[in-house]
Amino acid sequence: MMCPDDNKRSLSKCWPMSGDYQAEKSGGQLQHLKRVSRIKHIILQNYLHPWASILGSRHRQLAYFDCFAGPGEYELEGRLVAGSPVIAVNEAIEFLRNRAHQTLAMYLIEDDPKQVERLVTSLKHLQPYPKHLTVNVFCANSRSYIPNLLESLGTLSPSFFLIDPYGHPLPLPTINGILRRERAEALINLMWFRINMDLSNPLVQPHLDELFSNDEWRKQPFIGMHGAERENAFLNYFKSRLACAYVLPFKVRYDVEDTRGGGRTKYYLLHASNHVKAVLLMKEVMWLLGDEEGTFDYSGESQGVLISSTPTVQELETILLAEFKGKEVEFDELREQTWMLPFVEKHYREVVRRLEGNSVTVRRITSKRTGIRRQDRIRFK
Repeated sequence: MMCPDDNKRSLSKCWPMSGDYQAEKSGGQLQHLKRVSRIKHIILQNYLHPWASILGSRHRQLAYFDCFAGPGEYELEGRLVAGSPVIAVNEAIEFLRNRAHQTLAMYLIEDDPKQVERLVTSLKHLQPYPKHLTVNVFCANSRSYIPNLLESLGTLSPSFFLIDPYGHPLPLPTINGILRRERAEALINLMWFRINMDLSNPLVQPHLDELFSNDEWRKQPFIGMHGAERENAFLNYFKSRLACAYVLPFKVRYDVEDTRGGGRTKYYLLHASNHVKAVLLMKEVMWLLGDEEGTFDYSGESQGVLISSTPTVQELETILLAEFKGKEVEFDELREQTWMLPFVEKHYREVVRRLEGNSVTVRRITSKRTGIRRQDRIRFK
């Protein structure tokens, strides 16, 4: 079955549930899923398998946490599609295939009993699970349950957390407790449109006090700002409060189905990690799913939203020539030291090839002949 977006962008791994959509499922009508909500599922799906493969090469045990799991299945454009927990379990099954010595424990948490019932039902077609896969479904409030669960689990194996609530994410102390654990990373849904409304509403400002664990946010400059200035200032403030080395944002704009919003931001997906290779891997996934020829911005529009300041390879060339003048670095180091730039591996390779023989020389360690990758050494004149 073809994914609705396959003809527009690289969503070929969009995984529909088997069979046609049925209006009634698990005792009730399925919840509708918008295209801009689906994009986070595709990012998750495209990232989980390489994440597990890389960390699994050095660690026998892995763990996955979906903190707001939902029902496991939705309706999208008249079709039945998998939600994040079903996508994750399916990817885990594929990952464990032919890996007899690998184990993966999954914790799917949802506080709505009806949603939990739907989730359990939607997982049945994936059973029986491989013997090295453990799938735990909990009916609990993640805001109170996650800290207790982590404490009970003690030292964790490499872990991935999906923090995808409708409104505000987990309190920052809880998120930072996750990120301070060794080899833990998270994909956080920061629902900007809801937070933006709450910032100036005294009735719901206590929710933001809970999010930040104090009221210092009320004294920040973004309170008196408007529009894009306020959005960028708040995003930077939130990122600064995360206890990790790398935060990669992916902007998602309003959907064509929304009656308001236009081209404004609906939410951000923030990938938070403490390892540079994790952020480089996520950059490759996010960039492919952006609008136009690859950005870190998705609109849900059939033709996309033009980004007036879309960076060019020429800009990357200028930056690298200035930043690394007179230096010699490995190709991977080049990418790692400039991870915050909105470019992916193919852009760096294109720049180095254009400059080779003029402004740079290449000593090939990993590659042969004209290749450029990994430990090849790049010397800037």
